[in-house]
Amino acid sequence: MVGEKNTKLLEKTLLLEECMNAYKYAVETVQKNSPLMDEMAASCAGVCREAAEECLTLGKVENDRVYLMCLEYVRLCEELESHQIFPQQKDMKKSV
Repeated sequence: MVGEKNTKLLEKTLLLEECMNAYKYAVETVQKNSPLMDEMAASCAGVCREAAEECLTLGKVENDRVYLMCLEYVRLCEELESHQIFPQQKDMKKSV
């Protein structure tokens, strides 16, 4: 059914938005050198991992682009945990 397909796409889109928001917040904590930055990065990875798994339950296609984007957010969050993305925090501009 067309309606069911659109509903699943909307659900996947919301999951991807959840990943984006988690990553954005984790980046902000790293930029501010917050004492919670490691926990936020780990939480971000967990949120995105769960979103990716939920994408599979909605479509069961491992090559699904939204699923793969959620997994990419997992990788980005894991990089935040080791601070590989931000080696020079002093030079970064504050987020809007």
